[in-house]
Amino acid sequence: MDGRQVHWQPDSPPPVDDLRDTAGPWLWRLWVVVPLMVLLGTAVVQWLAIHASQQTVISQLSAQQADETEMLARMMGSKLEQSQKVLGALAEAAAPWVQGPASQDPPLLDQGVAATRYFDSLVFARGSQVFRRHVRDPGEGDEAVEPTERDLLRRVMVDGKPLVSEPFRSAPGGPSIALGIPLRDKQGTVRGAMAGVLRLQSQSLLPVSLATTPPNSGQLVLMTAGGVLISHPDPARILGTTEDDSLLAQVLQRWQERSASGGAQPAQSWWLAPHLVSVAQMPAARWLVVRVMPHEQSLQSWGRQWRSWWWLLLMPLALAALTWLWLWTHSRRFKQLVAQTPLPLAPAPVLALASGPVQAADPASGPPPDEIDRMGMHLQELGQQRESLAEQLRQQQQLSESVLAHARFSFLLLEGDQIQQVSQALAHLLGYSRQDLQGQPVRMLAMADQDFDQAWEQLAPDLERQGSAETSVVLRHQSGAPVTVSLHLVNIADAGPNLRWCFVRAGQARVAALSPSRMDKLTLLPNYEALLLHLTALLQARREGLDQSSPSAPVLFYVNVDNMSAINALAGHAQGDLVLQHVARQLQLLQPFQGYAARVAGDKFALVLRQCSPEKAHELAAQLCDTLQNWQPQLRSKHFVVTVSIGLLQMDATFADALQVVRAADMASYSAKRQGGNRACWREAKVA
Repeated sequence: MDGRQVHWQPDSPPPVDDLRDTAGPWLWRLWVVVPLMVLLGTAVVQWLAIHASQQTVISQLSAQQADETEMLARMMGSKLEQSQKVLGALAEAAAPWVQGPASQDPPLLDQGVAATRYFDSLVFARGSQVFRRHVRDPGEGDEAVEPTERDLLRRVMVDGKPLVSEPFRSAPGGPSIALGIPLRDKQGTVRGAMAGVLRLQSQSLLPVSLATTPPNSGQLVLMTAGGVLISHPDPARILGTTEDDSLLAQVLQRWQERSASGGAQPAQSWWLAPHLVSVAQMPAARWLVVRVMPHEQSLQSWGRQWRSWWWLLLMPLALAALTWLWLWTHSRRFKQLVAQTPLPLAPAPVLALASGPVQAADPASGPPPDEIDRMGMHLQELGQQRESLAEQLRQQQQLSESVLAHARFSFLLLEGDQIQQVSQALAHLLGYSRQDLQGQPVRMLAMADQDFDQAWEQLAPDLERQGSAETSVVLRHQSGAPVTVSLHLVNIADAGPNLRWCFVRAGQARVAALSPSRMDKLTLLPNYEALLLHLTALLQARREGLDQSSPSAPVLFYVNVDNMSAINALAGHAQGDLVLQHVARQLQLLQPFQGYAARVAGDKFALVLRQCSPEKAHELAAQLCDTLQNWQPQLRSKHFVVTVSIGLLQMDATFADALQVVRAADMASYSAKRQGGNRACWREAKVA
């Protein structure tokens, strides 16, 4: 940040009675806009509820009207079937007539058969002879047979089955239909036909409901599948077509589209604003019964229901009033908070808020801040202060991290018995990385639990009395070797009761691997003697159960350079030393996996990995073989391929000593060399 300090001069909070003066335009907008939004939202919800209720009523009325229309169609179909049965009984009585002489008249009327009066007239055909007989009023005489009746009788004699004619207008009876049935002899051969003629408005065919439309029930229309009107509230429309009525034409088109898929069609209802239309088909004649219900009549029940719920219209107003009351009540607390919120003071000019109320701002500088602007400015200043504190904290963390990483002295930060921070110098002294130690119990650094308990008993009295204490202890190196150090513990009373610094000074005894007598001068790796000490410490730790860092036993890599003698002979020993140094560097690259690399002798190296599974060990061995093979150094103008044979061994407590471990790993490396080199071979940990 720019280092500028921000100061606040809060004005004194006003009394509660003067809170009205501190309410700005934002509160007034809130009092107006929020109730209006509640009012609008409630009205929209009510409209959606009314619309959904209306749709539900329409759906229920559609289903109810479809059921009623289908029931009416079935009743009319049963009437037509009953007429066909009566005609069938008359046909059986007239059957002897077709076998008599040509001059003989039909005998049904002379015999006084009561069923004959079911029809308005009867038409008989035998060969080329066609007769008409009136039944209801025989005194009217016999008129000429209608062309529709002749066509029906002809088709009946040809097809040999009962048929129903299309509606036609007869001379004396008005709109009528004819039911035809064949007349057969004793052998079943069709010898003639007869037809019963019925007026459409006769009691035997159509119900009174189709002749006279009941009040408040809409319109009932009967028409054929081709669009010919059989019954209509307007008598002048009978035997007309649906082309003159757009609504009926649209209904017929929809029905024909549904019937195109085939099969019997159930009754259907459609909302064709402003009408609710239901259609059902008569099963016997394929006629359509159409019921048209106007919108006002179909929603009468729904309207009566909503008229009884008029009080729901008052709900938006009531909710808006309650919302305004709630806002007014709670805004008093908000006004108090705004009144007590100080304005940040600009560097120049300084606004002395403590001396009195804020003066009106210059009109040229813009409108004065409202409540939200005032709190926003305050929060912005708080945010800047937070960013400044965060930057200071980040700088302090970087500083502490730099101290931990580069300080030449060793120290720990402890919280209770947990290691919170550790310096790089101490981690290097004990053979760990800082990440390995952070968050771990400090007890893991002691050679034994009893040593830790004894040291703590010596330090505890001085820590409690003086706040600091000092003693000498023996710590455990990562390899298992002892490291003698001097500890100085200091309590950090201001930070917390359990926080303390622990400063560490190394004593005269060092880790054996760091001694010059146990260091290989060419590769700067521990030598064979240091390796044996390291392996001995590991075996002892495994036997005593002190090494719990990994569930698997440590893995020993025994690396033997395959063609080292050829490189020395062709390129010289100086170039061969370069090859050995390169192999040593490749082994050191594996040490982040808690490895311990050493040069055994000549062209033989060793690598110990403590926390490494067999699968990971095999993967690392293959990686080392590939890296060295792909190196291909040019030594004295000659290219060489460097390969190694690696013996892999898992160490456990079954080995007697470190020498036995090394010999077993050496045998595994020779097994790899005998198989062609540039590979790794495992050997069982147990030695016979």
